[in-house]
Amino acid sequence: MTFTCRLMREEEFTNEFESYVMETFFEYEPMNQYLKTKIPDELDLSWLEHVLQRAKSDKISLALYDSKNTRSLPVAYALNHHDKRDDDNSDILYSILNPQYVHKHEHISGILTKLHEDVDLFEQFHCSNLFHVYLLGVDPIYRQNRLASQLIDSCVQFATDKHFDLIYADVTGDYSLNAFLKQKFQTIKTIDYTSYENLYREKTFENILHKGCSIVVRDLRNE
Repeated sequence: MTFTCRLMREEEFTNEFESYVMETFFEYEPMNQYLKTKIPDELDLSWLEHVLQRAKSDKISLALYDSKNTRSLPVAYALNHHDKRDDDNSDILYSILNPQYVHKHEHISGILTKLHEDVDLFEQFHCSNLFHVYLLGVDPIYRQNRLASQLIDSCVQFATDKHFDLIYADVTGDYSLNAFLKQKFQTIKTIDYTSYENLYREKTFENILHKGCSIVVRDLRNE
C-alpha cells in the first residue's frame, strides 16, 4: 500500500468527516472505551465541533490518503491546533469538555484538567508558538501500517518547516504514547489511571488497561 500525506482542505471538514472522527477516534480512545461511552449519543458534540472548527481555521491539520482508494475520507488524520501565548482560546477546550449534563465527560474532563494543572508550556520552554497535535486517529482497517508514526513524523517535519518552537500532544493510551516516544518526544507529566482520584476521591479509571495519560513534547528549536 502507498499513502499520500497532505494538509487537509477547509472543504474536507464535513459532517461526514465529523462522524468519521467519532467512529475512528472516540470508539477506540481508552477512557471512552473504559466508560463505555455511547457514540455519538454521549459525546459532547458542541465540543467536538469546536475542535474541528479550530483545526479548520488553523489550517495545519494533516491526513494520510490511500493512493489506490478514491474515497474522500483519509485513512488517518492529525487534527492540529496552533497555540499562541497571547491566544485567549488556548485552554478553552478543556473547560468546554466539562458539560454538567454528561457524567462521563466530567470524569474525562477532570483527569485532563488535572493533567494540565500547573503546566505552562510557554513559560516552561520559553516559547511563543506551539503546534498541538489535538486528535490523532487511524481507520481500524489500516492499523497494521504504522500510520500513526508516519503522521507524527509528518507533523514534526511540517511544524519544523513552519518554525514552530514546540510540538506537543496529550496521549491517553499506551500505544499512542509509544508512537510519540519513538519520534523523540519526551514525557513531561503523567497521571497514572490506577492512582488518580476525582474530586469525590473516586478512582474513576482504576481498572483501565492502560498506564495513564501524559503530556508529551518535542522542542523543535534543537533540531
